[in-house]
Amino acid sequence: HGGACLQNLRITGAAAPDLALVAKGVAEMYWECGPHAWDFAAGVVLVLESGGAVFDGAGWWGSNVPQKDRVPRPLNIWNRKIVAVRHVPDLPDRPGSGREIQKQLVAELLETVEDIEYAPDGSH
Repeated sequence: HGGACLQNLRITGAAAPDLALVAKGVAEMYWECGPHAWDFAAGVVLVLESGGAVFDGAGWWGSNVPQKDRVPRPLNIWNRKIVAVRHVPDLPDRPGSGREIQKQLVAELLETVEDIEYAPDGSH
């Protein structure tokens, strides 16, 4: 199997400030498993309002998820798995292409990370 390369990794110590960097366009993407909804909810709003996209962060590497089902899923904020990508403008004469590029970037990331199980928020 191929490999993946990470050019730069920046972790500021909390989910919301990291998501603010994605919203601002300073960071391309953000992925994390384990934060609670209250750790990232405000940051999700910033990313969405900036034109970015937020998805479920459950990875596919080593999973039994069929290839045809490996599409980025909407964020379930109680699931404690998140991936966000900055705003990508549409290509000329191709409305909606920016969102498709965002989904492609997220799918490529999720192919390289495995799913880590966490108890969903509110399940205790």
